[in-house]
Amino acid sequence: MLRVALASLAVAVTATAADQTSAVTFTKDVLPILQKNCQSCHRPGQVAPMSLVSYEDARPWAKGIKAAVTQKKMPPWFADPKYGHFTNDRALKPSEIDTLVKWADTGAMRGDLKDAPSAIDWPTGGWIIKPEVVVELPPHDVP
Repeated sequence: MLRVALASLAVAVTATAADQTSAVTFTKDVLPILQKNCQSCHRPGQVAPMSLVSYEDARPWAKGIKAAVTQKKMPPWFADPKYGHFTNDRALKPSEIDTLVKWADTGAMRGDLKDAPSAIDWPTGGWIIKPEVVVELPPHDVP
């Protein structure tokens, strides 16, 4: 009987340890996806309605992020894949979608800050890419 109890305890401890190592966290798993695919728009001063730069920014939106990526509304990509492969295709990989969904479904945990990638030094003001030409027009009224 003691052997059965010890074996059960060993299995439970192993399962708990495996769950903790496979837990999806913002710092280790989610932030790299957001940096690569979302933050060019989802940061202060840009076109998206909310920032996804920090855990504090993203946590309230966990369920919304899940809905947007599973419905493939985000990141926006309007080119039709029936007409070829596009090198600048911004669609998330299935594994990235799975990670974001698991994060939302398991409580949207922060994780250890030491696991976080370095913050991206986004340009402040001006252009994200360097345009070939910028044309300035004088102020005018539209009739």
